[in-house]
Amino acid sequence: MLVPQEEVFAVIRKLNPWWDEKPDPDLPKWRRHAFFELHQWLTNPPSRRAVLISGARQVGKTTLLRQAAYALVEEGVPSERILYATFDSPIIKLVGLQGLLKAWEELQPASDRTEYLLLDEIQYSKDWQTWLKHQVDFEKRRRFAITGSTVPIATENLESGVGRWHTIKLPTLSFFEYLQIKNISLPRMPRVASLAKLFSWKPHQRARASAYAKDLVPHFHDYLLRGGFPETAKIESLNSAQKLLREDIVDKVLKRDMTAQFGTRRVLELEKTFLYLCLHDGGIVDLNALASNLGVPRPTVKHFLDLFEAAHLVYKLAPHGYGKEVLRGRY
Repeated sequence: MLVPQEEVFAVIRKLNPWWDEKPDPDLPKWRRHAFFELHQWLTNPPSRRAVLISGARQVGKTTLLRQAAYALVEEGVPSERILYATFDSPIIKLVGLQGLLKAWEELQPASDRTEYLLLDEIQYSKDWQTWLKHQVDFEKRRRFAITGSTVPIATENLESGVGRWHTIKLPTLSFFEYLQIKNISLPRMPRVASLAKLFSWKPHQRARASAYAKDLVPHFHDYLLRGGFPETAKIESLNSAQKLLREDIVDKVLKRDMTAQFGTRRVLELEKTFLYLCLHDGGIVDLNALASNLGVPRPTVKHFLDLFEAAHLVYKLAPHGYGKEVLRGRY
């Protein structure tokens, strides 16, 4: 065995404090909208599928899984039937999926009750798609929720996974969620049935809503500068928050995850392409111009764009319109 069994047991117990009825003081009380979709798939799944939570680094995937674990315990699920593990942990990464399950079975008594496996950063585990397919097909009493920061979009729809998992995409914080983290009370705003209804408002209605929301404008600017990540929202200093955003989120994805997961070696060209996109966001992408300006071959730039999207660093807006009126990127 690569790791002494006692060390594996110690790590697993530490990752699952609910087994010993211990609270998690760092777990926030507020819940993101995605929590309720995840909870439904764990407690009353519409179909027999695993749940894949896909999102950028530090966007709150781990918090979501741990909140789901405590919610299950509160609803009467025996705590030992819930296993959380993260493959960011060197020891969990070394023992692998099968070693993790074997250790869990030795730690907790066997039962016919439903089991819940919450597996974080599963992309660091070899052949996880095949393993998950087998588990979903043959282990009927188990329910799975897995997360991945750099799971390529293509792998979310591999043939082995068709009909085996449901994807929940976890974006950065909405402005409403940001206000919850900052404990900022919402002003009394007029109710709106849909966004489309706003276009039928009369001038005096818009003026009244604008007056109500006036105090939120500085907070909205702050929200934009912090990037919509929970950790950056909690830091008082804006400079420190932006430093964390740059070093802990962007740099780790570009310089570690891209190399480990996608085999990228041209890190400097990758970083140049990303910085260029940051400075020219919100426009039509002209790959020929982009490649020319950066001095990078066009196929390489296109490959980088696919990687950025897979790592949730950029989002592409699909062509809009019909026929000759369609707005097209110059690919």
